Amino acid sequence: MSQVTFNQLLDDVPLYTPVEVSGFLCDDTVKQQTSSFTPAGYTPAPFKTTRVSGTLKPSLYCGSDGCNNYTYFEILTTSEQHLILANTAIHRLAYRCCNCEQKSYEFYLEITPSVSGDADNNTIFKIQKVGQQPRHGKAIPKKASKLIGKERNLFFKGSISENQGMGIGAFSYYRRVIDSQKDKIFDEIIKVLNLTTGNEVLIQELTDAKAETQFTKAVDKIKTALPDGLKISGYDPLKLLYQALSEGLHNHTDEECLENAHDIKLVLFQFSERLDSALKDDAELSSAINRLARKGK
Repeated sequence: MSQVTFNQLLDDVPLYTPVEVSGFLCDDTVKQQTSSFTPAGYTPAPFKTTRVSGTLKPSLYCGSDGCNNYTYFEILTTSEQHLILANTAIHRLAYRCCNCEQKSYEFYLEITPSVSGDADNNTIFKIQKVGQQPRHGKAIPKKASKLIGKERNLFFKGSISENQGMGIGAFSYYRRVIDSQKDKIFDEIIKVLNLTTGNEVLIQELTDAKAETQFTKAVDKIKTALPDGLKISGYDPLKLLYQALSEGLHNHTDEECLENAHDIKLVLFQFSERLDSALKDDAELSSAINRLARKGK
């Protein structure tokens, strides 16, 4: 079981995925319990309850017109912050955007303490999300939307499946999106390659690969590696996606499919950043050259 921050739990972790979390308790409550006066020779009974912090402000995506970005969210007073350490219980926590004060999230967390008393912010809790409103996961970045294109609704279904912990469903949706949009992905790569000379072989391989209907079969035909500027941590993103997609569904558990689906999404998002950055850098350079050229006339 992995250990994550409270912010990661709310923003990244799919439903029904148990994780270990600490550091989310109310500091004032912890201090009051640990600093209580104890007469000499007296051993106090452990505190059986604690509270979720009301001052933590998780960074979550706000899709309202005035935000459309990650902003800080504050807890609402309707939240169930009181924790009884002896029991596993489901708690409803509600958060509202600090910026627009309109967008809100509700999380239903099944919280299992690892101690029966005297919890502090080093105490590990086993937590899983068992409900969330709105139910969708993280918003699709604008740069990735360009690659996803007409399959946005299909990708959205994959995101919902991933957020609900349904690995096979999420993997299937993401694979269909990439198969459908492989020509768009290749065309965006070709745009970047056309900015410099010496890429003729790779451009031709990408063009020929578009004749295939499946992404994995298309990548099989591409023998030339992408330039370093498009690689992610030194790895060719086409090969990374190929490795994840070529494994298929039949030999993997739902949990393994969920992990693969998450990795596919992250690589696709990061690759879209690389492509956009390369095109943007060239556009800025062209503008600078044109401005300087006009000054020299």
